Amino acid sequence: MRYFKDELLPHFYNNKLTKEDKLQIVLDLWNDYENGLLDKETISWIVNNKRVGHFTCQLIIEDMLKKGIIKEDFTGNFTTKYLLDSRKKDYDL
Repeated sequence: MRYFKDELLPHFYNNKLTKEDKLQIVLDLWNDYENGLLDKETISWIVNNKRVGHFTCQLIIEDMLKKGIIKEDFTGNFTTKYLLDSRKKDYDL
């Protein structure tokens, strides 16, 4: 579980957070990920419960896949096959 201002992160569609608060949550998630403080359970909880920052957590999972930290999406909520396909497309440089 993840807290912001001593409360659980609210749902992304039903909250009264300001844009500044939402941005702060996103920045906190990225900083925690880059410093190794964000664990899989927290990411899964945010994504599975559709909390504020769930899209950021999906981007973090994609980054982990690209870097080879994990082999597959551990939340089971979105497909990552396109990341694992390393063949170049016609329009790739």
